[in-house]
Amino acid sequence: MTLDDKMRAAVQAYFDLFNAGDGAAIADLFADDATVTDPMGTPPKNGIDEIRAFYTLAVKNGARLEQQGTTRIAGNRAAFAFSVSVGAMTAVDKALDVELPSGGMVIDVIDTFEFNDEGKVTAMCAYWGPGNITQV
Repeated sequence: MTLDDKMRAAVQAYFDLFNAGDGAAIADLFADDATVTDPMGTPPKNGIDEIRAFYTLAVKNGARLEQQGTTRIAGNRAAFAFSVSVGAMTAVDKALDVELPSGGMVIDVIDTFEFNDEGKVTAMCAYWGPGNITQV
């Protein structure tokens, strides 16, 4: 399997595992020393333990991802657009260190993944802000 194939498979697994609510398995897509910055401008989650805790909380309320378009591959990086549908959440359930509106919402996001030669994600960056949120 080529690195391109591994990257595409990892992105697909990310969607499948997120929608299955399996935060621990999502973390397994990442290298032990990986970083996750979601959204950009917030402090990164560093290392597999922080990443596992982040995704375990992120999937807790049944948020769903839907890819918009295809995955773009360049070198050892992948970029992909998607929307995330989020139900109402409380401050306790919030995985993100940003102010979010109350109630249900859809957030339009672009993520980038950087990969190592083994096909593990070494850095994830999520690009979205208040202008990408639609309340439902």
